[in-house]
Amino acid sequence: MVNIRWLGHAAFVIELDNEIFLIDPWITNPLSPYKSIDSFIKDYPRIHYIVVTHDHGDHVGETIELLKRYKDARICAVFELAEYLASEAKAIDRSIPGNIGGPIKLSELTTLVFTPAYHSSSRGAPSGIILLSRDFSIYHAGDTGLFSEMVLISELYRPLVALLPIGGYFTMGLKEAIKAIELLKPQYVIPMHYNTFDVIKADPTELQKMVKDRGLSTTVIIFQPGETYNFK
Repeated sequence: MVNIRWLGHAAFVIELDNEIFLIDPWITNPLSPYKSIDSFIKDYPRIHYIVVTHDHGDHVGETIELLKRYKDARICAVFELAEYLASEAKAIDRSIPGNIGGPIKLSELTTLVFTPAYHSSSRGAPSGIILLSRDFSIYHAGDTGLFSEMVLISELYRPLVALLPIGGYFTMGLKEAIKAIELLKPQYVIPMHYNTFDVIKADPTELQKMVKDRGLSTTVIIFQPGETYNFK
């Protein structure tokens, strides 16, 4: 069973094969059900991996403090960012620094792949991520515009679930997201990175309508922040 929980913005908790991944952990973002790290830790006494797509504050979030609090958690990010965050948290022995395109075997159960993202970053390249288990694949696009190589992500990793930004301005908007769905061909899409601020306001039901109008087989799942979807 796979559980995906959206905490608002680009922050997700993903339980995959008994391992817990925290992605882009801005835990206290304006949409989040959590207003403190303490309240989050009460619900999640253990995190196995913290994964960060790029170094902007709304994606790094509370990573450094979380690494200090979760003594066994490991940080996964593109090389320069992973090493920086681990150093700041005095957790360099728990850093898993990678780079785009190379599969990283995290355990016997799961593999992580950093994918390209069309965005900016001061430490290392911006990225998306693929999480792979024996029978499940999840694509978190990070902050990105549309790019044609999404076809390769589809061919190589066949993501069952795609977490796609739809807010525009800094990332894809709705028009670009529907094209991304056509290229990726996921079974499910979960919209993210919208309505956190006025500048990225978007209506996810419009994406549902666009999918239906184009006759695509993808199901768009609209979360409220804090909700969880169970894939059995």
